[in-house]
Amino acid sequence: MRIRRRRHCLPAWGTLTIAEQTLMRRAVLGYGLAGMVQNYGAALRWADTADAPPPRSYTRDEQVTLVPSLAAVALDLAERGLLRVHEVRDSRDWLSEVSGPALTRTDLHDALTEPSGWTGGTEGARSFRLSAPQSVREQWWEGACPTADASGLPTWNELSVPEREVLVCAYETGSMLTGAWGIWGDLPAGLDGEQLLAWVDEQLAPLVPFVRKGWIEVLHRPEEDSDSDTVIPLDRLREAFSDPVMRYDGDGGDWGVGLSCHFTYEGLAVWRGGWSSEWHRRLHFD
Repeated sequence: MRIRRRRHCLPAWGTLTIAEQTLMRRAVLGYGLAGMVQNYGAALRWADTADAPPPRSYTRDEQVTLVPSLAAVALDLAERGLLRVHEVRDSRDWLSEVSGPALTRTDLHDALTEPSGWTGGTEGARSFRLSAPQSVREQWWEGACPTADASGLPTWNELSVPEREVLVCAYETGSMLTGAWGIWGDLPAGLDGEQLLAWVDEQLAPLVPFVRKGWIEVLHRPEEDSDSDTVIPLDRLREAFSDPVMRYDGDGGDWGVGLSCHFTYEGLAVWRGGWSSEWHRRLHFD
């Protein structure tokens, strides 16, 4: 006898709230619960909603304040059979597709109402990974991970090497432009005034068009192991990248400190539709 797989009857992706979309996007992709609140803040900002946070990451206290409402959304999605939460007990669990059985109802409530699981960074705190049933992944994949029409975009070969480097930087984990782990070198010694600004303008040239289109967002992080990221708007890029302190120029080796870039959801859709396949086929810039 052929066993038929249960198929969920789902609402259209666009009818979900931003909180529901953010949780389900992470579930469809198998991401962790930690980082969800910051992800939610960015989604509100990119959607330009009335309750969008300031152009920065949430403080820890702000994250904790949001946990009860987000936990209620997650519990509702789980009750409807759309979202699963798995405890990660071993680092190897992040490398496998499934991290053990989903939490039961009682365990789920306890896990989701504890702020440390959402904020991360607390020693000894439990870690969790989100997932969704296969039928949910199949029906909501295009909504969670849309692909933009690439017909009007330059091909990968038509992009300059610096443009390709910026796009890959925005896609990769870390995404550092400056600092010890950045793709760009330090400010040259001996330049000031108009000479310095001209040099910075040249360095920024491959980045600026993507920021102007709303595809890439630039962030500044002042210290390692911090959630205190600030968005650098287009009209302040020149000022920020002219400042060696903000760039974290020098010999410091702290990871994540300096100026970074990452895709917005719109930018990710463009990346998937236009250039992702070519990058993954070649894995080099030339």
